[in-house]
Amino acid sequence: MNKLKFSKKSFVYVIILILVLYILFFDSASFYQTYKIKHKLASLQKDIDTLLQENERLKVENQKLEKDKATWEKKAREIGMKKEGEEIFIFKESDDL
Repeated sequence: MNKLKFSKKSFVYVIILILVLYILFFDSASFYQTYKIKHKLASLQKDIDTLLQENERLKVENQKLEKDKATWEKKAREIGMKKEGEEIFIFKESDDL
């Protein structure tokens, strides 16, 4: 049988290859981990932008509610509130149409 012999030189190349692969793919600062973190960061930034827009919309709506009684009453009625002495009639759409 032929025995497979490794020289010191080939052994060093194998060790270097293993270290390079570890650094590229498995280390906490690897290119793969960096890619994943950048992708997650972009996703979170998109979520932040969406929430900032929603926050701005709600600020404008809040200002309208504070200043305009008609807007306030409209929103109150949308959530089912009524003035004292009023009756609310709720009409359901028929399925027979």
